Amino acid sequence: MASVFPNVRRALRGLSHSPGFTAVAVLSLVLGIGANTAIFTLVDALLLRNLPVRRPERLVELSALRQNHKIPFSYPMLREVERGQRVFSSLIGWSAGDMSNLEVNGVLSQANVNSVTGNYYSELGATPLLGRLITLDEVNPHSGAASPVAVLGYEFWQRRFGGASDVVGKQIGIEGQAFTIAGVTRKWFTGMTTGEPPEVTIPMQSSDNRSLLWVFVTGRLKDDVTVAQARTQLQSFWPAVLLATASTETPGLRRQAFLSMGLDVAPVATGVARKLRSQFTRPLYVLLGIVALILLVACVNLANLMLARAAARSHEISVCVALGAGRWVLVRQVLTESLVLSISGALLGLAFAYWASRLLVTLMTQGYLTPVTLDLRPDWRVLLLTAAVAILTALLFGGAPAWRCSREDAASVLRQNARSLAGATGKLSKALMVTQVALSLVLLLAAGLLARSFERLCTVDPGFEERVLEVSLYPRPGGYQNLDLSSYHRQLIERISSVPGVLSVGLSDYSGPGHGLWQDTVSTMAAASNPNGGVMTDSVMVAPGFLRTLGISLVRGRDFDWTDDEQHPRVAIVSSSLAGQLFSSGYAIGQHVRFGFMPELQDLEVVGIASTARLFDLRDAVAPVIYLPYPQHSKWTERGDLFLRTRKAPEAMARAVGHEIESLGHEYPLNTKTVGREVSQALAGDGVIALLSGFFGVLALLLAAVGLYGLTSYAATRRTREIGIRAALGAQPAAVLWGVLRDALTLALCGIALGVPCALGACRFIASMLFGISPGDLPTVTLVSLLLLGVALLASYLPARRASRIDPMVALRTD
Repeated sequence: MASVFPNVRRALRGLSHSPGFTAVAVLSLVLGIGANTAIFTLVDALLLRNLPVRRPERLVELSALRQNHKIPFSYPMLREVERGQRVFSSLIGWSAGDMSNLEVNGVLSQANVNSVTGNYYSELGATPLLGRLITLDEVNPHSGAASPVAVLGYEFWQRRFGGASDVVGKQIGIEGQAFTIAGVTRKWFTGMTTGEPPEVTIPMQSSDNRSLLWVFVTGRLKDDVTVAQARTQLQSFWPAVLLATASTETPGLRRQAFLSMGLDVAPVATGVARKLRSQFTRPLYVLLGIVALILLVACVNLANLMLARAAARSHEISVCVALGAGRWVLVRQVLTESLVLSISGALLGLAFAYWASRLLVTLMTQGYLTPVTLDLRPDWRVLLLTAAVAILTALLFGGAPAWRCSREDAASVLRQNARSLAGATGKLSKALMVTQVALSLVLLLAAGLLARSFERLCTVDPGFEERVLEVSLYPRPGGYQNLDLSSYHRQLIERISSVPGVLSVGLSDYSGPGHGLWQDTVSTMAAASNPNGGVMTDSVMVAPGFLRTLGISLVRGRDFDWTDDEQHPRVAIVSSSLAGQLFSSGYAIGQHVRFGFMPELQDLEVVGIASTARLFDLRDAVAPVIYLPYPQHSKWTERGDLFLRTRKAPEAMARAVGHEIESLGHEYPLNTKTVGREVSQALAGDGVIALLSGFFGVLALLLAAVGLYGLTSYAATRRTREIGIRAALGAQPAAVLWGVLRDALTLALCGIALGVPCALGACRFIASMLFGISPGDLPTVTLVSLLLLGVALLASYLPARRASRIDPMVALRTD
């Protein structure tokens, strides 16, 4: 250790004498290390970090399984499992957050409200920031015995109440019912939902409804029980649980499907975040690979710069060796200099990552109804990765000059002139330059493929009109009580249709791409005996006029009418892609199909075939869709959005439409935007990936250009005497220019030749993220290769041109 501090001081002093080199090196490392730390911070927060609760490693998630989809329990199922299990010290139940009307000081708004069992907070080991949390003794919120309590999430408390410390004891209204605020949770407590903390929690209401599957269940394993043992014990009485909790009111296929469900028992130490993880896991890992490559490119570039710097100091180092300095002392000094640069880049990179990770979350989750809250504070994994990357980076770009120092013969160097010194570094520098060009090509091809894929996604025809105004509706507290929804919806559509400038109006539970609500199997009557058979299909509940408003044409048959109500035979419209999959002829008019297992949907007559539209997934041109009429399914019609085709700009109609909706007194407009904006929000994640990969591709290109410029300049400077002799003997400037350019272009071509097969192999990992383009797309490969070659030509032209103008007399006097 006695030699460490002097080495650090000498390194700092040496770097301070080369401010330009130091600035370039540190900036490269800040971008490289900071980008890796930022992406890994997101991976850690979303995928790796345990919940901030008591002993999260003992938590297990219980789910029903149907066709490999995890399904929540009903409340009777929770209680039945609780009675029969012998492996958990406790079971907790909680509901997924539902958007509910929240009234604070007479102002009505929306909030994400979860209901939880009384032992939820105590079993998770949560403590309140203010007041207290929900306990086992809480009154059933609908018993009427006392005012029920509510607990506010920290972020919601800050946002809606300004962090007021006197919030405990105040009352808020949830769907028209008064709740007393009991307490506020601590910051970063998300319950069981990683990234999406509940804004408000209330005590769970017991329910005897066996048909409603809505309770998420988590168990805490006893100390001497493993997950495998718990799974075995629960599986032993799972069929009895299903039999005891199956609904007796819905016999037939629905009961059969219920009794055929399996049981999933899985560790859940990192919490539940299915939507976030399914949407962002692969993009984050792809970005992690891209930023790792950009750091490697930066390391290779710095290694070349360090080699050139070491070659320039060869005489100084050799004098030190001749005076008695040990070789390993010099190697340690070079590595210390590299480590100082790397640590400086890592520390600044942490600050960059703190800002960049938060920006990424904002960009990737825009359009979410409730803000995504991830704990992006660096934990031990992030700090360990940053430290490891800093050390590894120092070894990578400091290893080459250190190796050169260890092999240099002091006496020979002291006898060499500037020209001969160039050869000692040339081969290694050229090899590093070829490697840098190859890595840059990999990054550029990935960026080019992702950019072209995003461009094609943006220009794809979705099969529906995007210049349609979408108005999300939400009921006022008690707004649907004693209301005939079918009559109300008809009245609402007629009222909106009379607004000047409105051409047509539709109503549907559809909410844009990426917002599928109800997916199940559609089968013909002949094939419907198998509950797992049929075609998995998205469903859309629509009122008459929706297809026309959204610009989805009818290929055959008719549209829905208001006479398609509960007193008439059940009907459906299918997309042409679904008709083709169900019937070999594709002609489905008059045929009867079944959808899912609900009794009302077991005999549907197909009255229309609609053109196929990319309603839910813009990447899928043949996704099957079944349309069901609102008037025939009153119990499923509470949720709906209005769609308006207008003469004027859609946004200009929002105020007039909102006034008409509120004048009826049952609903209010929650959100207003065009369908095109919904499409843009659905593509936000792809856009961020394309933007970031493009940024890092340009950065790799810039680093390659800087590397080629530096290597060409260094080589030309070392050959000054040789070039002067050639010029004195009659060599033309054009020949000198071409000679220098040829060497640089040869390196670039070798790098491209090495990089193309590597890039084609690497880009197969992003194949699932591409749309309308293959990883080996020839135009993209050609364009990227030509771009890299052109940049290499530009980067080497200036030093080559400078070398061609050397004065022979000045060059011959150069040592």
